Amino acid sequence: MRRPGVRYGLLVWVAFSMLLSLLATGQAQDQGVVVIRVTGHIDGGLVPYVRRVLREAEVQGAEAVVVHINTPGGRADAATQIRDVLLNTPVRTIAFVDKKALSAGALIALACQEIYMAGGSVMGAAAPVSINGLPMSEKTVSAIRKLFRATAEHHGRSPEVAEAMVDADVAVEGVVEAGKLLTLSTQEALKLEMANGRADSLASLLEQLGIPNRAVTQATWNWAEWLVGAFPFSRSPYVT
Repeated sequence: MRRPGVRYGLLVWVAFSMLLSLLATGQAQDQGVVVIRVTGHIDGGLVPYVRRVLREAEVQGAEAVVVHINTPGGRADAATQIRDVLLNTPVRTIAFVDKKALSAGALIALACQEIYMAGGSVMGAAAPVSINGLPMSEKTVSAIRKLFRATAEHHGRSPEVAEAMVDADVAVEGVVEAGKLLTLSTQEALKLEMANGRADSLASLLEQLGIPNRAVTQATWNWAEWLVGAFPFSRSPYVT
């Protein structure tokens, strides 16, 4: 039998958890924009985090979700699942590329309805390699190349430019020749209409969009999402 002190402690913990949940819900209902951070290495923990935040943003009627990206890439399966969630959400999605959206990060950026890039940023370089750093089979390259193409097409961006980020054999006249993998600078992305605008900081982006800082909520990870990220269960090919 549990002692009264233990039962009392559990009741206090449950009550405290419910209070925090109610406070978080009340705060979320006042938010206009939610910021999702995609920084560092992309792993499996990012998938439930993005899925949860987008679901909550939809339920709470958020004006938009800003995906703040600064990543060298990561797992292909995680990026693909995030891409699918972003394409299917009814919430307005805006990618803010802050320094780099490489490999898997480029796919996530392309999945957003709008892309803004800070000056001096880059996007692309998405050739798939194995976890040992070796080139993947043509079958895998073809699948990821077409995934990039379909994602770009979905938002009215150049599918050829997107494919050239994945496969060095893809040439785009006036942009990149065969044998070179494509990575776009901010100015190049704007010129090719792969990005919608330039913003040198998150605050600058929000100002351009007419969103006051008080209406912004930075989404954080919960313990379960951290756990998934800390103990990956897949050996998916990376996109790097």
